[in-house]
Amino acid sequence: MTLLLSHEDVRAAVTMHDAIDAMEAGFLEEGQGKTLLPQRINIKAGKGWLRVGPVVLEGSGWMGFKAMNLTPGQGVRYQVHLYDISTGALVCIMDAQHLTTLRTGATSAVATKRLARPGKAVTALLGSGPEARAQLEAMIAAGFVSEARIYSPTEANREKLAREFRDQGFDVHAATSAKAACDGASLVLAAVKSTEPVLEGAWLQPGTHVNSVGTARHEQRELDLESFRRSSIIVVDTRSGVFGEAGDAVAAASIVAQDSVIELSALVTGKSQGRTSDDQITLFKSVGTGIQDIAVAATIYAKAVKLGLGMDIGEFPYLKRN
Repeated sequence: MTLLLSHEDVRAAVTMHDAIDAMEAGFLEEGQGKTLLPQRINIKAGKGWLRVGPVVLEGSGWMGFKAMNLTPGQGVRYQVHLYDISTGALVCIMDAQHLTTLRTGATSAVATKRLARPGKAVTALLGSGPEARAQLEAMIAAGFVSEARIYSPTEANREKLAREFRDQGFDVHAATSAKAACDGASLVLAAVKSTEPVLEGAWLQPGTHVNSVGTARHEQRELDLESFRRSSIIVVDTRSGVFGEAGDAVAAASIVAQDSVIELSALVTGKSQGRTSDDQITLFKSVGTGIQDIAVAATIYAKAVKLGLGMDIGEFPYLKRN
C-alpha cells in the first residue's frame, strides 16, 4: 500500500508539538551516527531550479527524499517520498509544503531550548510569511515567548499576522521597523527572503538568542556580518549546507572559524555545549536537511494512518522481483 497525502491531509495529521518531538528524535539519531545524509542536489531548470535531498535513517528504519522546484512566475512545489527500509516499500507520497514549514519551526525550537536563556522572552519576529509564522508558533508551543513584536516591510501583512496571534490569546503586536521589533528583545526570529540584511548585529543586547532560517540561496542575505561577529556560539543544522548555500553565511565565512561552529545534533546528544553565560549572544542558522524532512514525514505518515487520512493508491511503484 502506498498512501497519497495532500496538503490538506498533512495539515490535518500533525501539530507543531508533534513536529518538535520528531525533530528531537531526528537530531538525536543523527548525533548517534545512525543516519546517512549526502549533499543535496541543486540543478538549474529553465529560469528556476530543482533540488533533491535523499536521506537514510538507519536507526528508525526510514529512508526517502524531498524534491522541490521553483518556477519563476509560478511558485515552489514540494513533495516527499517515504520508504520503509526493511521492505523497500514506498509507503507514502506526501505534499511537503506544510511539512517544510513545520520542520523549520520545530528545528528552531530544538535549538532554542539549548541556546536561549531559561524562561519566557520578549520576542522579535522579522518576516510575515509561512516560515515566519511557523517560527513564532514553534516558540509559543515550546513555551519560550512572553510577548512578541512582528515586523515585515508591508504594514498590512505584519498587522494581519499580529492580529491572528492576538485572536488566539497571545500578546503579539506589529512593530514599525525591524530595529523597533528587536529593541529589548532577547529572542529574535528571522525568516525573511531578502537580498539585503534585515537584522543588524548592533541591535542585539547581551544574552540574545537569534534563529535565522530565511536564507537558503547564495543571493540571499538575512544577517549582517556584525550578527555573526558578535555571536559567541554559532550552531547550524548542517555546517556544509549553511556555509555552502546561505548567502549571509557564505559572506561571513572569512570572519567565522568554521571549526568552532557546532552542528545541532552535537548539542542534542550532549557532545557539544551550548550557552555557558547569560551574557552570550547565540545564533542558530538553518537551511534544512533531509533528516528533518524524513523524520517529520514518518510522524505525519503514522498520524495519517491512525486518522484514516489520504488515498490508498495500491502498491506503487511496480516491484520487480529479484
